[in-house]
Amino acid sequence: MAHEEPGASPEELQLVNEELTIINGELTHRVEELTRATRDLKSFLESTRIATVFLDNELRVMNFTPAITQVLHLVETDTGRPIAHIKARIPIEELYDDIRRVLRTLASTERELSALDGGTRYIVRILPYRSIDDVIAGVVVTFINVPAITRAEERQRLLLAELQHRVRNTLGVVRSIARRSADSATTVEEYASHLDGRLNAFARTQALVTRDPEGGVDLEYLVVEELLAYNAREGEQMQVSGPKVRFQPKAAETFALAIHELATNALKYGALSQPSGRVEISWRLDEGAQPAELVFKWREHGGPQVKPPLRKGFGTELLERTLAFEFKGETTLAFDPAGLQCTIAIPRSKRAFHTPAVAD
Repeated sequence: MAHEEPGASPEELQLVNEELTIINGELTHRVEELTRATRDLKSFLESTRIATVFLDNELRVMNFTPAITQVLHLVETDTGRPIAHIKARIPIEELYDDIRRVLRTLASTERELSALDGGTRYIVRILPYRSIDDVIAGVVVTFINVPAITRAEERQRLLLAELQHRVRNTLGVVRSIARRSADSATTVEEYASHLDGRLNAFARTQALVTRDPEGGVDLEYLVVEELLAYNAREGEQMQVSGPKVRFQPKAAETFALAIHELATNALKYGALSQPSGRVEISWRLDEGAQPAELVFKWREHGGPQVKPPLRKGFGTELLERTLAFEFKGETTLAFDPAGLQCTIAIPRSKRAFHTPAVAD
């Protein structure tokens, strides 16, 4: 009689099923991880601007970024082909020894290589490529355009120089404001108050400059921002009108301080000190003047009776002397009993104005 192997018990079958379920779950999780990693790698390869090619241990193409087409004539169907079969814009055969050395030593290497036309130079970096199982599956070769690096470094150098220039300029303006505020103040409290207001006006202008560093500073924004800082009600206490004019950043700083002095004076002694007072601000471009100029007018109405000041302070000096020095401008102050009137005429030059464009 033949010997029969006893069948598996229900308990043993249950254990086997449970183990298979666990193994299946682990495999499913691993497949999901691999799918996610593949999807992330594909997204990375499609988005990066660095020319990169992945080669296996036999120097066959595994993957590449779109940017590599600037260096190698690769298309999707080239995956799996030996790199030696791919037409290149560089003498790629010079890299073979380096690639084999990296595969042998697992130490990355870098060298410079010129395109066959002699025009473009590349920094070529070769690194070992590790698979998801931490196995050396080939190499990663990247090509970085040397002129592009040079342009980026030059851009960075210019930006740093511009930043240093602006910081020096800002510190110079702050020192000037502090010194001239001290010269015209009669008490510590007056000095602190005036200094704080002038620095705030300067800071507001800097904020406008940073919105569009290359586009200049809009005159209307400059005026409205300053008056709104004193809670002047647009349309009720201030009327602003004039054509589109944009100052160069340095000129905007000086002109903003002039507006600040006029606004401060109006708040303390003039139209803005009364609920019914108002300020009319307008400007026009006088093409008939020689040279053409911007004519800016400040008129106050509804305030207390105006009297000429007993002494000239910071504001008067700024309006009459600083604007003349900075812009060759001319300021006329009329202390009309019905309200202060100020007219500022500034010749249109590239040094002062960004828009409208003019020749020096």
